[in-house]
Amino acid sequence: MEMRKLLLTTAAVLGGTVAIATGAMAQTAASTSAIVGTTAPNSFKVHLDGRINWYAGVESSSADNQFGYKSDPYQFQGYIRLYPGFDAVAANGLKYGVASEIRMPGATFSGASTSPGSTSGKETLYWFQAWGYVGTDELGTLSFGMQNGPTTNFETGTFEGFNDGAWNGDVPGFIPGDAYPDFPFSDVGPLQTGNKIVYMSPTWAGFQFGLSFEPNTDNLWNAQCSVAGSTCNNLSASPDYLDQDRFRNLLDVGAQYTGTFGPVGVQVGGGWVGSQNVNYNGLGTAASPTVAPAGTEYNGLSVGQVGATVTFAGFTVGGNLTYGNQDGVYALQPRGGVNEIAWMGGVQYGIGPWIVGASYFRTNFAGGWTSATVGVARTETDQGIAAGATYTLTPGLAVYLSYLYGQRHQLGYDFYTSDTGTPTGNNTRAQVFALGTVLKW
Repeated sequence: MEMRKLLLTTAAVLGGTVAIATGAMAQTAASTSAIVGTTAPNSFKVHLDGRINWYAGVESSSADNQFGYKSDPYQFQGYIRLYPGFDAVAANGLKYGVASEIRMPGATFSGASTSPGSTSGKETLYWFQAWGYVGTDELGTLSFGMQNGPTTNFETGTFEGFNDGAWNGDVPGFIPGDAYPDFPFSDVGPLQTGNKIVYMSPTWAGFQFGLSFEPNTDNLWNAQCSVAGSTCNNLSASPDYLDQDRFRNLLDVGAQYTGTFGPVGVQVGGGWVGSQNVNYNGLGTAASPTVAPAGTEYNGLSVGQVGATVTFAGFTVGGNLTYGNQDGVYALQPRGGVNEIAWMGGVQYGIGPWIVGASYFRTNFAGGWTSATVGVARTETDQGIAAGATYTLTPGLAVYLSYLYGQRHQLGYDFYTSDTGTPTGNNTRAQVFALGTVLKW
């Protein structure tokens, strides 16, 4: 189960929500058993859930043969993740607990003589998300730590419920980063791992809302930092213009409606994320000039998102629209850049052990443009098609079939060198077929 689904389940138990199929699931993952079954007073449940995913893929992209380097089209990939935590209910009905996710980083090449054993020996586990919560059925839930905010919790219509997430799944990992189109929705990127406090209301007649605050780009631990050299996440101002692209005072508000009308299920959800950014004070140091170079100023975030799905007879159709001041995946927008507009449409069908689906997204944003770039178009356009299926053989064991096709385009910008460039680098394309499996416990 994905992290967003866990959070919605938490809210459902604490607030009485009855969920329907949404066609959208975030790719962060968490326990399948958390919260569920802990409604009795004086109950306490510890869990250490996990999953291992494995894929065989064949990829083709315009980045496969560049600057004399050529890659094979076939590859294996996968990962293992753990989700420790606990859920409890006190005698007075207070519900509390902890949820977390431990990930492994990707393997890195470290020399021609490196053996598989020495490569795996360099792996280091890390905490991707970790938070605690307290709440009641009547008052809602207050959670604190590295977690998603309301906009992500209520994200609807991004169609990530087949082949382990489509463009927000694991299969895009086969594609070289140069040719990888940005997936512009809130359940990826910096909104997932920040240290924030989140309130999720109970559900009234199908309506639920949430509010969160994130002071800066910190994770759980940022003690005894040194302001000199910009090593503190809680900077509010800096003489170094490079710090301007860091957000601060991030506010996230969202709401969702879930209901059924006879045989039809409806879900509408969305939110708004806004922030300030670190102020460049222009004081100047030996390492930083008194005037920031042209093209280095940024705007704070101001991004709205709304999505909807309709479910009938196993079919789910819908989409999502995102618009505002951001540059790609909730990165800060360069001053004077175009507002990002992104949309997705999709369809999904579930019958018995099968889930099949398809989706298309398109996004326009500033990309490689700044006010200082010469000859670069103001807009990067990324788009992606996803299709696939999930077949559940038995609880805890499923098989995935996936196909992805994506493109990037920005006149005057070379995606392979991350600089102004020739037309050959202004357009990328990639596609991948993959067969995979997941085992969960």
